[in-house]
Amino acid sequence: MQNGRCSVVLIAGFLGAGKTTLLKNILNWPVNLSGTAVLVNEFGAVGIDGELLQGYDANVVEMANGCICCSLQVDFRRSVADIIDRFHPDRLLIEATGVADPNDILTVLNEVQFSQKLSLAKTVTVVDVDYWEARENFGRLFDNQIRAADLVLLNKVDLQPPEMVAEFISEMRRAFPSCSIMPTCHCRIDPDDLWGLQDTPDRRLNSLFPMHRENCGGGEHTHHEAGASELGFLSFSFETTSPLDEKCFNLFMASAPVHLYRIKGYVFFGEKWSFINHVGGKTEWVDSVAKDRTRLAFVGWQVDKEALLARLKECLTE
Repeated sequence: MQNGRCSVVLIAGFLGAGKTTLLKNILNWPVNLSGTAVLVNEFGAVGIDGELLQGYDANVVEMANGCICCSLQVDFRRSVADIIDRFHPDRLLIEATGVADPNDILTVLNEVQFSQKLSLAKTVTVVDVDYWEARENFGRLFDNQIRAADLVLLNKVDLQPPEMVAEFISEMRRAFPSCSIMPTCHCRIDPDDLWGLQDTPDRRLNSLFPMHRENCGGGEHTHHEAGASELGFLSFSFETTSPLDEKCFNLFMASAPVHLYRIKGYVFFGEKWSFINHVGGKTEWVDSVAKDRTRLAFVGWQVDKEALLARLKECLTE
């Protein structure tokens, strides 16, 4: 909850991209969900996603009989108002139907009756990697779903050759420079990727090391284990007790390759400590209390680990 208002995450994406899978992952995180509500919208008279999301601690409400974009005047407003009155949630997750334009939903959430009670934390759009290659067939709606996003999950990357996914990420970054873009398998992300730095660093929802587990193909494994590494993912870390030159480090961050999509950890600049959370090209910083050393964790796609570590070592002041 931010400033006494319910924190909202809007999940958008074309049909079959993986929105419900993302929601199930979120609801399976080892956190207290008693203050979380979920609004699921399906296009059609018979709802399925709401049933798939039952059995969690969160309160799940389903809107069927049409899409959010067609029912804004009555059903969507009524459903959001009902959730606020019934559950008084700290967090609200809204899964839009695959044929909804996020801008229509955001317009309603910004109305006075809701803006005083709700605070939009993030709009997440899930993109099926196969759909990106065929994007010209899906028209303006597909484009709007990505353009409205703060975070884009390029999902199902295990179904494409690594070199193709790397090219798709570059294309998306050029087309939508304001979005954070992350490749995913089965929409698996860390809580910090979704919520951002909304808490103090020492109260993170997940541990710093190991980080960012993926489920690509077989059983769950980290990026450096068999499976994910074959797809081009690479995870590594950097630790030192020596201070880093802040100007040099800022230049390192500014020139980080687009495929180095995750950087998280503590950095010591000699006179101050900072916690950094870099996701898909966008970076958040918060001041931190003193730690025993600089510790940074990285996740990338087809990146040169040794070259990146060498550049970091150039920033050491001792």
